[in-house]
This record gives sequence, C-alpha cells and structure tokens, in this order.
Amino acid sequence: MNIMMVQNISFLSLHLLLILLLCLRPLTTVADGNSTNIDGWCDKTPYPYPCKRYFIKHSGFRLPTQISEFRVLLVEAAMDRAVSAWDKLTNSSKNCTDFKKQAVLADCINLYGDTVMQLNRTLQGVSSKTGRRCTDFDAQTWLSTALTNTETCRRGSSDLNVSDFTTPIVSNTKISHLISNCLAVNGALLTAGKNDSTTGDSKGFPTWVSRKERRLLQLQSVRANLVVAKDGSGHFKTVQAAIDVAGRRKVTSGRFVIYVKRGIYQENINVRLNNDNIMLVGDGMRYTIITGGRSVKGGYTTYSSATAGSTYGLDTLFYAEYKNIGPASSTRWRVRWKGFHVLSKASDASAFSVGKFIAGTAWLPGSGIPFTSEL
Repeated sequence: MNIMMVQNISFLSLHLLLILLLCLRPLTTVADGNSTNIDGWCDKTPYPYPCKRYFIKHSGFRLPTQISEFRVLLVEAAMDRAVSAWDKLTNSSKNCTDFKKQAVLADCINLYGDTVMQLNRTLQGVSSKTGRRCTDFDAQTWLSTALTNTETCRRGSSDLNVSDFTTPIVSNTKISHLISNCLAVNGALLTAGKNDSTTGDSKGFPTWVSRKERRLLQLQSVRANLVVAKDGSGHFKTVQAAIDVAGRRKVTSGRFVIYVKRGIYQENINVRLNNDNIMLVGDGMRYTIITGGRSVKGGYTTYSSATAGSTYGLDTLFYAEYKNIGPASSTRWRVRWKGFHVLSKASDASAFSVGKFIAGTAWLPGSGIPFTSEL
C-alpha cells in the first residue's frame, strides 16, 4: 500500500478566476480610502515596499483597525497579483514555440492557477464576512503552498535555463513578496492566538480525520472502484487512465479507491485539481511499482519530471534520512538544502515513528493495516 500519490496542480479557467475576483473583491473594499495611511501596517511586514506600492495603486479599501483585518487586505492583494501573473503567463504561452519555454510555461500556469485557489480558500477562511472560518494553522498551510508554487515555477525556469524569459513575466507582480507578507502576518496571529490542536479525540482518531474517513479506516478491507492491471485483467492498463476517469465523476465527496495490481508501471502520473478524494492501493512497495523516465536533460522541469511527486528546496522544509539501505542509500549526492539532515541517533528518528508522529497506535489497529509503532 506504499504507492506514492501526487496532486500535480492544475490551473483554474480564466472565467472562474474572473468570477472569483468579482465575488471576493467586495469583502473589504469601500469607497475612498487613503492608501498612504496604511504605511504603518506595511512597515511591520518583511517586504514593506511592495505592500505600500500595491495599496498606493489600489485605493478604495477600508483601513484596518486590527491585524486580522490587515491580513485580509494582504491576502486580497496577493490574490489580485496572482491572477495578474496567471493571465500574463497564459497570454505568453499562446505564441510560444520553443519546447523548453513551453514546458516551463505549462508548469507555471498550473502552479499559479493553484496559487490563486490557495489564496482564495485562505481569503474565504479568514474573512469574517464569508461565514467560513478556518484556523490560522490552515491559513498558514495554504499560504505556504501558494508561496511554494511561485518558487517551483522559478526553479523550473532555472532548470531549463529560461529564467530570462519567464522572470520578466511575473516579476512585476511581486507575488512572492506579497505572499511572504501574508505568511508573516498570519504567523503573528498564529503565535498570539490560542490555536490549540489535539492529537486525537476520545476515540483516538486525529481531530482532522473526518467521520467518513474514520469509517474507512475502521474497515478490514477496502472495496476498489476501479482496478488497474498490466495484464488486462482490470478496468485499465495504466494508472493515469484510471485517475482520469475518476476525475470525471460528478460526486467527489466520497473516497474513490483505485486498486493497482502488482507490476511495474512506467508512467508519470498527473493528478489534477479536480481529481480529489482519490486513494491508490497497491500490492506492496516491492510489488506495485510506478516509475517515470523524465529528466531535466530531456527538456522537462524538475516539477514535471517527478514520477508521482515534486521536490523543491525551500529553507523551511525538514528532509531527513535514517539508516537507508540499498543501491541509492549513499547521501554523497543528496541535495544541499538547508533543511536536509542525516539522522544518526534513534532518539531523533523516533520522533517520526508511526506511534509518535501520527499517534498511530490510537487509531490504526482498527483499520487492519499492519504497522510498527516504533523504529
């Protein structure tokens, strides 16, 4: 059951983006605000200049009286700039014929489309007028994803040496700086607020596991909606074909299970934005294997070359290895990110065990899934 799954990000349609803007812009906007009075608020952010610059050009907002109101303004600003960047990238792709530039633009359009979605859900969650409240933890997660998307776009351009082409397209939006300001302000609220979270409820489940998901975990076996088999004994021969069909279903509230029989599947999986609530189940890490063959050398960005995932080297990540074995276990050629660690002590690695990291002993036994709680 060790299949890696990615939600490779898909862009929203331009019509949907425009609808979102029209619906969301009235949340904090009123008549005749004086943008220069917001300088004091902007000075508290990591990047005051793009903050001030944006509000000088976009007057007519309500001056915030508290930090939570300022956060809403910042998210709105980031949302506006993200849509602008997405629009510029989309227009640039229309007449682009260079393969490498096309590859980068395709990734960046997808990434910025997801950035708009992440900012939209954040705005819906932090604005008191929508009635949809989210925790500051949720907002921090969504904003972090939005920022990561912009960084992944930039790194993809660097991978294929076309930064001089894509950078001017999005640089004027200052989107990364604006999202960083959102993260800083939200982080202040996160620290100041109560935002307490518990590891589990009275029955031992993590609080973020929904009631439907709990029932799914309590089942001894899971019935598959679709079966993938290389020998033709299933519904499809490729994982991507099954995922594409799952994405076309009308009702997406329930979990959609795809069983992938043992075999080596040579494909790069793309799980689009509308393909939510999909669960891949295999015959084990040594029997069901998905492997791709794309690389930067072949003209693909790191983002699009992933078999079932994407990697990016933000300083904030924590990437650790402990007692790896096998042909590729040597860390000599590992990335040199600040967040990369080799754990040598069992006491350090145990913090990431099933028992401690996800409180697995409290809720996994009922699922029938075999596991080891400690190292």
